[in-house]
Amino acid sequence: MSRELLAVTTLQRVARDRHALAIQAAIGWCLGGLGPVLILGARDLDVPRYQLAWLGSAFGFGLLGAGLLGRRVLGYGTEPVTRVGAVVVTVGVLLLGLGTNVPMLVAGGLLQGIGCAAFLIATPALIGIEDRAKRLALAVGVSSIAGLVAPGVIALADRPLSTGRVGLIVPGLWLVFVAFRRLHIVEGLGVDRPDAAAEPAGKMTSDTWRRWSVIVLAVSAEFCFWTWGAARLVDGGAAVDAASGLTAAFAIGMGVGRIIGPRSVGRFGPLPLSVIFCGGAAVVVMLDVSIPLLVAALTVAGLGIAVLYPVSLAHLLDDAALPESRLIALAAFASGVAITVTPTMLGILDRVIEIRYAFAVVPLCLVGAVALEQRSS
Repeated sequence: MSRELLAVTTLQRVARDRHALAIQAAIGWCLGGLGPVLILGARDLDVPRYQLAWLGSAFGFGLLGAGLLGRRVLGYGTEPVTRVGAVVVTVGVLLLGLGTNVPMLVAGGLLQGIGCAAFLIATPALIGIEDRAKRLALAVGVSSIAGLVAPGVIALADRPLSTGRVGLIVPGLWLVFVAFRRLHIVEGLGVDRPDAAAEPAGKMTSDTWRRWSVIVLAVSAEFCFWTWGAARLVDGGAAVDAASGLTAAFAIGMGVGRIIGPRSVGRFGPLPLSVIFCGGAAVVVMLDVSIPLLVAALTVAGLGIAVLYPVSLAHLLDDAALPESRLIALAAFASGVAITVTPTMLGILDRVIEIRYAFAVVPLCLVGAVALEQRSS
């Protein structure tokens, strides 16, 4: 490789990594606000929580669309995808922050999901192939850091303002800036090619399905905490505004785990630690314990499950049976399935049993992921 080409490639990688971190921060902010917006929205609109269970599922519907259209969308290039995603996310957070009825909040969740789906399918294209698992873990680590800041901002905004949901709008102006900012990267490599959608479709193998299913189970376990962690704190005796801020405990664990986790990715698989830490924390969440112990359990759960998604995503993307553009779309579809089904299922359970018992879904998902991972090559 010539010195000039090496310099261009290095600059491209730096630009892509920086942009991947930026859009992952936006995803983290939106995810971190889901639980607080659910309980604050139920309070502000004076409706039962289960009526807003669709917030998390609406987020998932956006990912389902990305999974179905991802290969074609990637054919337009990373820059247009992130620009459109930024505009759509901005409209979504405005509806979630200022909405005065349930349909407005659900529409905001749907638009937020569509925009974040665009970000999610753009991230692997930006990351590239080299050191994929470690770089993905670091990128989503930034997402977790943003996710831990969002609940605190929302909680602080709840007292002086009419509702803390307004705090979710914070990234809006920044996202509009991203929408009209050029990436200044060299196009034409990997999945970011104009002809990416024209690649051969390939054939799904049983191993591909197992790797895909591991992502579904990993994201399902994670979203139990993102969407319903705040509700569990409220049921445990925390005030609504306090619970909004305390949900940052899960994001703190996720952030720490995704920063230190990449060092251990190459030494041993993430599943054993996820089962021990996250599964054990879910059992504690199911018990009748104090608020401090619940907060500690949320932190440990985030730490335990931190690297499970980026590593399982990298595992799917390493599948040689399909072109990478299709694998990225499949990964988005897997997340969409998980996010659509799990919050809705827990919302239904919240109507018939205490929400703490619904967290039994977490260890079941982790055990299922372990069984599938052991069978995949």
